[in-house]
Amino acid sequence: MSDLKKHLDSIQKKAKERTVKTQTIEYDLETLVKKINRGIIRLNPEYQRKHRWSDDFSSKLIESLILNIPIPMVYISQDVDVDTEVDDDISRYSVIDGQQRLTAISNFFKNQYCLSGLDILFELNNSFYKDLPPFLIRRLEERTIKCLRIDSTVDAQVKYDIFERLNSGSVKLEAQELRNATCRGPFKKLIKELAKDETFVNIAKLAPDSARVKKMEDEELVLRFFSMTYQQGYKDYKGKFKQFLTDKMDYFNKLDTQELLLMKESFSSTMEKIYTYYGESPFSKYRFEDGKFILMSSFNAAVFDSIVYPFSRLDPEKIPNYDDYQNLFKDPVFFNLVEGSVNDAAKVTKRIEETLKLLV
Repeated sequence: MSDLKKHLDSIQKKAKERTVKTQTIEYDLETLVKKINRGIIRLNPEYQRKHRWSDDFSSKLIESLILNIPIPMVYISQDVDVDTEVDDDISRYSVIDGQQRLTAISNFFKNQYCLSGLDILFELNNSFYKDLPPFLIRRLEERTIKCLRIDSTVDAQVKYDIFERLNSGSVKLEAQELRNATCRGPFKKLIKELAKDETFVNIAKLAPDSARVKKMEDEELVLRFFSMTYQQGYKDYKGKFKQFLTDKMDYFNKLDTQELLLMKESFSSTMEKIYTYYGESPFSKYRFEDGKFILMSSFNAAVFDSIVYPFSRLDPEKIPNYDDYQNLFKDPVFFNLVEGSVNDAAKVTKRIEETLKLLV
């Protein structure tokens, strides 16, 4: 008899005892805050961290709630059965995941901080909850949050296990993942289509199911291409690269169908030209040392910038061979432009213009 068969009874018992019973429920903020204030929901169980959000960060959450931007689900555990009579100082529920969010909401409703650092609703900066106009108070009070309520009355260890797994598996959203959720329009669909372009996938070294693809780096590179090339977009960049890409995506989403078709053709033809003339690893980064080129990486985003812009504008007959381009890495000035703080505005402009000098 195998070891697995010997332990079947134990496995079945654990599976039955530890199976998580859940119920999805939506609470409006007014109800949620009342439950917190009355101690029905406990925000700071022993396995939680102390509240450490800054007022600016908390304010961003309040702004998102006012604008009806989706926020993550909150996980709460039901520690006491609804039919059980308990003293007033014993909470029925505790927060497994979402403590920072609920604390920020509760504290704002209690006028413990004023809004600050808001970009969209900047007119509300320095306002406490009590200062908001009635329609915004109603909007906040009636805004709902989805909660996953977990019954841990059978086994108290369940809530600890869930908290540990949720937090050990949590991953911060990348910039392009956020754009994917917030920047909606026809250009967003075009990005997804072009990110699967076979030539692009090949020369940008975007292996399917790789970490880069999972973080939407492929889609961000398509956005980066257009942000640099469309109407000499690289000249618009003055700093704050993430915001620059976001602003460009918002702008591109407003373009008409005909313009997007032209952009699609530009992307595909540029990738084909790069592959035809510079091979399968055109965006490699090199260091020139002791009379030879040393490969540092097979793909580099700064090198990507320096190549895609000229190729998007040049006729094939004007394109020099790859060896001539590679010789740029012999120049310490050019190497510095693709090294270190590569998204520095001056570096972005300079490396594109240095490549243009060679190719034009």
